[in-house]
Amino acid sequence: MKKFFLTIITAFFIIFYSNAANPQEGGEAPVSPLSEQAATATEAPVAETTSQTPALEAAPEVPAEGEEIILIDDTLPEGSTTEGTWEWDTSLKYSGEKSHTESAAKSATEHSYRTKPVIIPKNSVIEQYIYLDPNDMPKGIMLKFRFENDGKEDEIGIYREGEEEVFMFNNDEPMLYDGTLPNAGKWEKLQIYCDDLGLVGAKLTGISFVTYGGRAYWDLTRIRAVKEGEQYPPEE
Repeated sequence: MKKFFLTIITAFFIIFYSNAANPQEGGEAPVSPLSEQAATATEAPVAETTSQTPALEAAPEVPAEGEEIILIDDTLPEGSTTEGTWEWDTSLKYSGEKSHTESAAKSATEHSYRTKPVIIPKNSVIEQYIYLDPNDMPKGIMLKFRFENDGKEDEIGIYREGEEEVFMFNNDEPMLYDGTLPNAGKWEKLQIYCDDLGLVGAKLTGISFVTYGGRAYWDLTRIRAVKEGEQYPPEE
């Protein structure tokens, strides 16, 4: 009887210690709240991507239809290069604070600039304001326009003279006569219609200002649209 009782007691202790060593055998292991948060909060980082747009070459300025383009008014276009002698004068001006000129000479004087291209729109006119010194009247004046067209660079001029013919040209120089000299002693406006010069769509890259004898003052230079109803001057 005692032997049987001891056998039951021994079996009971074996079963008890076996369960204590493996409390969740056959089931799922418990997960602590902290470990669960760490598992859900950890995600793979997303790599940032950046794109770079290749630098483009400076395109020629394309004015909107009907827009006025100021070429010179007190200052030259940004980035311009110059040739000849530019004398800025604050005593005589049509627009802004000053005009540009050169010292009087007996023959031709010329100063010019070159700049980034400006595309000349359709139905446009170049306006140039000029003052001729009444005490030292020039014998001739000329504007020469430098431009690019179909990949080629060229130049065309338009000029005025007094009673004496002072400008001499080669046969291959495209120069157009624009009439007699404007009145001296006051600001006059020269109008050059771009269609007449074949400049529509061309890229204007610079202008030269030429005075033959005497002294001229040049001020506002701009391109504007031909006004509605405005008539082109008759061909001479």
